[in-house]
Amino acid sequence: MELITVSSKGQIAIPKAVREALNLSEGTKLTVELRGQEIVPSKEPAWRKLRGAAARQDLMAAFESFRRQERELEDSGS
Repeated sequence: MELITVSSKGQIAIPKAVREALNLSEGTKLTVELRGQEIVPSKEPAWRKLRGAAARQDLMAAFESFRRQERELEDSGS
């Protein structure tokens, strides 16, 4: 875990190791989700991973399943 500082303009710098691991380059768009006291940036918007889910099953059930899987991955440290 790395410590970062918020600038006077509310900006933060993503550490180089993280940028390289996620292949983030200048101009990459990130989404930000607030989870309690955590700020969680994501390279890909979560809704894009659900594309086509409505055709397979109820959209809310698909979304709940997706969120459960994402939290399980976070809890396992992957």
